[in-house]
Amino acid sequence: MGTSEKKPQGRFLRARREWDDRFAHLARGKRNWQLAALGLLAANLVLSAALAWLSTQSRITPFIVEVDALGQAAAFGPAERLRKTDERLIRYQLSLFIRNLRTVVADAEAQREILTRAYAYAKGSAVTAINVFFLDNNPFEAARRQRVHVQVHSILPLSDDSWQVQWTETTLAPNVREGNATSWQAILSVEIDPPKTTETLLTNPLGLYVTEITWTQTL
Repeated sequence: MGTSEKKPQGRFLRARREWDDRFAHLARGKRNWQLAALGLLAANLVLSAALAWLSTQSRITPFIVEVDALGQAAAFGPAERLRKTDERLIRYQLSLFIRNLRTVVADAEAQREILTRAYAYAKGSAVTAINVFFLDNNPFEAARRQRVHVQVHSILPLSDDSWQVQWTETTLAPNVREGNATSWQAILSVEIDPPKTTETLLTNPLGLYVTEITWTQTL
């Protein structure tokens, strides 16, 4: 009698255990899928943030193309990064900066282009000094009565970030071949900030900027 009463209870217990185990497996499976989904969501967020960051980082690799006498490409490849900026390049760009800044021509459109190129090499307090100079020396108004030709003679380094530039300005009245020549000297503070956009690369390929400028007429 006692044995017959225990067997049904044992069967009921096993059935209940199997029923509980079935739901436990389902619960564990659901939990695992939830964890996997959260992991994939976190990975997608990280990748999206990385792609957004990369999209804001413009990388420009200049290429050098060698052409033959007929203008056909003979060799090309990425330019090697300079360990130190060649002083000859700095001298050239500073000479170009002074010529663009002080030259006065008759054509208004050409004058505007010259000034645009000059401002492309200036930043910081140098821009303020140039603006103040042009308030009293408007080149577009000056072009109505004279032309100014600039000839740079000397560009000497004073320190790692400052240069001395000496030049001659020849002022010519309209339809006059000979003019009055004056000598000038400027002290320029410079810094190099490599271009990060295509627009900057086209206007200032070296990334050389004049940050401070003072000039004076010399005897």
